[in-house]
Amino acid sequence: MTEIQQPADPRIPCGDEDEIDLLDLLIVFARNKFFIFGTAFLFALTAAGATFFMTPAYKAETIFLPATMNEDQRNPASFVVQVTKSTPVLSRIAETHSLQKIWQSESLMKTIKALNESISLKTDKDSSLITMTVEVSDPVLAADMANSIVEETQKQLFVLHQGQMEQVRRQKKLLETEIRELQEKFAAGENALSRLVDSSSLTAEEKKELSGGKRLEEGISPDTIKKFPNGGASYIEALRNLKTQEELYFAVLAQYSKVLEQEKAEPISLQILEKASVPEQRSRPRRTLIVVMACFLGGFIGIFGAFIREFARNAKNDPARKAKLEELSAAIKLFGTRKG
Repeated sequence: MTEIQQPADPRIPCGDEDEIDLLDLLIVFARNKFFIFGTAFLFALTAAGATFFMTPAYKAETIFLPATMNEDQRNPASFVVQVTKSTPVLSRIAETHSLQKIWQSESLMKTIKALNESISLKTDKDSSLITMTVEVSDPVLAADMANSIVEETQKQLFVLHQGQMEQVRRQKKLLETEIRELQEKFAAGENALSRLVDSSSLTAEEKKELSGGKRLEEGISPDTIKKFPNGGASYIEALRNLKTQEELYFAVLAQYSKVLEQEKAEPISLQILEKASVPEQRSRPRRTLIVVMACFLGGFIGIFGAFIREFARNAKNDPARKAKLEELSAAIKLFGTRKG
């Protein structure tokens, strides 16, 4: 037999019970539109008011290029950055602009730490350009500090160069003294070797050949060596000592040549491409961004609150959920008597 199909009950939903109906969501938004927009507006208004109590900050920017004639220091930008943020430079800036008094800092070291945090340095790897930004609450002070830091960095670079030149000069004198001593020892070794040659039983032609600079490793025959006193042992020892003095002399001479090159080095000079000027607009707080972000946050909280309100409204109409809601409300109370 053919089963008779019953007509579908229009009260029974055809779709999945867990499926979210877009119309239900729109109804929730429509019922709570004033709550949602009010929450977003309240957050935005609170954020806008808070920005008026924040301390404003201004950024002053300067761009400069470190230049040097030293071939062994083609990119001195990293060195300049270290000097710029060094304690001698920052301490002089703090004293010059009375930052400890302005910032009401307890000590000079805390002032230097705060000053270091307010300075930002960015280096271009290709061009070695250095961009320095100083961010403080006073726009005029920001520009003055940025320009002063570049000047103090240049002074510190000259001071470091002078100290380096003093070390180079001292090393140069020590090497010159050592070279003279080695020259004297080398001459004494040459004389000792010449006396051994003269006192030997060599022929005139052999003596002339040895006096011309022929050495043991260049192929002096054993028969010639035997003609020296002690079977040639004294000559070999004198020749080795002379060879050692010669190698040492050329090694010191190479160090001396490097020192002469270092003595010609020029100090690093800073070429200012863009001097810092007084900023007209503050860098912080970014009021528009803060208000927009607060408005979005308030909107999300408002939407979440709207769903909570809708859930609570529906729960009151359901006796079972209403009882659970009352039980939950009583359980979360911090004060008062809890029902057993």
